[in-house]
Amino acid sequence: MDSRRKRDSSFISHAHSDHISRHRVPLVTPNTALLLADYLKKSDTVTLAYHEPLETPEYTLTLYPAGHCLGSAQALVQSKATGERVLYTGDFKVQSSPTNEPLEPVPCDILIMEATYGRPQYTFPPQEQVLATAFNTLRTWLSRGEKPVVQGWTLGKSQEILHHLLAEGFDVVVEEGIYRVAQTYQEAGVTFPGNLRLFNGNGGNWPDGHLLLCPPGKRGRVLFEGFRRLRIMELTGWAIDGRSHWGRRGDVTLPFSDHPDFNELVGYVRQVGAKHVYTVNGFPELAGHLRAMGYPAVHLDGSDQAQATGFQMKLL
Repeated sequence: MDSRRKRDSSFISHAHSDHISRHRVPLVTPNTALLLADYLKKSDTVTLAYHEPLETPEYTLTLYPAGHCLGSAQALVQSKATGERVLYTGDFKVQSSPTNEPLEPVPCDILIMEATYGRPQYTFPPQEQVLATAFNTLRTWLSRGEKPVVQGWTLGKSQEILHHLLAEGFDVVVEEGIYRVAQTYQEAGVTFPGNLRLFNGNGGNWPDGHLLLCPPGKRGRVLFEGFRRLRIMELTGWAIDGRSHWGRRGDVTLPFSDHPDFNELVGYVRQVGAKHVYTVNGFPELAGHLRAMGYPAVHLDGSDQAQATGFQMKLL
């Protein structure tokens, strides 16, 4: 599942670079295959639609929407010998998105879930409230003749942000990588409520009154070098504690994420009815909180030691 090392076969939950490798036989959804077409061109890619079971002598594997980005999937593996159900979420998003297939909670016995924001401090305000604040801020900047830059990761979050901005009536110019992924989204059937306009960073195609949507970090900064009166907006869950992973703090940083917050993670455990929980990535505090609630839960941190106390659990 989401191996970063090349394998004979592996399930790829979605197309973000920290979840993929050029496996010989990768298993993906059709939309993930579309996003990774060039990357996996030498692989014998197997595509599996949502809800379509893959049968083997030992188990049945079925994919369900994860809501994280276009094509993202959870994998449910059910043993034919015992009937036991193991659900691997990959990265997922609980809040609705206009560009992603919506999350489907999947009942399971054992849950392996991401814990990116697995600390109680990461509790996000309602998504609609964050977007309203972003829109008001951007309109204020535009009214003062400033050039707003909105930063989002190239695949997934940027297409979601772009859809929201266009639906709100903003004119947007888009960095090339984000633009190309948005075109793939359109090929997959996603409709954007406005025109896509490519920004090449040469200083001549950023009209007054337009926003620039670009990736964070150096790649984005190169695009707007030489422009004056810039105002930069970061949209990230890390805004809750003021952390910046991109090497530059924006003029405004708002908590908008394509991952669940802490309460949504806990809520998902309840919703799927898991009897045992393993958390991966992020923070171990989530597993500790679940243990306090009575769930057998451990955090798998990539080392040989699982962070757990008080429970004897199955080893997967």
